[in-house]
Amino acid sequence: MIDEIVFAGSGHGGIVAFKSLQNKFTSIKVVTDDGEIIALFRKTDKLIPSIEESSVSTVVCAGYHSIISKKILKDKLIINTHPSLLPKYRGLHGLVWAMLNFEEELGFTIHLMNRYIDDGGILAQYKVQYAGETSKEIMDKFDKYVEENLGEVVKKFLNKEILPQKNYKDKATWVPKRNLEDCIVDFGWRKKFIEAFFKALVRPYPLPLLKIKNELYEIDGYEFIQVDYYTHLGRVVNIEEEKVYIKTEEGLLIVSRLIHYDTKKIYKANEILKLGMRL
Repeated sequence: MIDEIVFAGSGHGGIVAFKSLQNKFTSIKVVTDDGEIIALFRKTDKLIPSIEESSVSTVVCAGYHSIISKKILKDKLIINTHPSLLPKYRGLHGLVWAMLNFEEELGFTIHLMNRYIDDGGILAQYKVQYAGETSKEIMDKFDKYVEENLGEVVKKFLNKEILPQKNYKDKATWVPKRNLEDCIVDFGWRKKFIEAFFKALVRPYPLPLLKIKNELYEIDGYEFIQVDYYTHLGRVVNIEEEKVYIKTEEGLLIVSRLIHYDTKKIYKANEILKLGMRL
């Protein structure tokens, strides 16, 4: 019976993962700089500087972004959590990429780690039918699943009650880390994509961005009108009170409030955007 493991992680996903593991393991060595996780320590839990510092052979990662060396992957059993239905959307920000690809089914995977990106055998998956929720609402469902199930899945696998399922590479897709430039609205997008973009980019992500005179502003307050006519895409075509109308491929994006990305200062849209401005 294995009662001691290593946990490495941080953030909301790390917190729920750690709570779940505490329900099933009497002692956990922890690699984290997350104060909320450290505050959850029992007397039997211990902070360690790195995975390499422990002789414990089983490691569980959740919200852990450091590269694990080939030697550690060879010497230890590493179990990872990933917010997509593997083998699809291997890599970072899998949930956002899945939403931007209009997946009807979203999900979360607990899997073994090897030297390739999200390539190891699948231990468990959680699936939800997408019904228009934001990425935060979906991630809350994932967090609930992890807190209720991760410890049990790890325990059953270590007790040989679960066998890894094939993570088929011929069905895989890979996605990169998203950055600020990826959050800037493109006014040539179709309405369907703009709506998915605004559902995907909610807190704690940056909100959808406008780039105005080399400054970035988050769009906090918007609506979309579908109307088919030609004029310049990304052009401010109307202003009514604080509402600013910007032409898109299939209609008008109406923006009411902006937040300066660096200073966090809040503006009415008409304080920043002027009639005829090109974005």
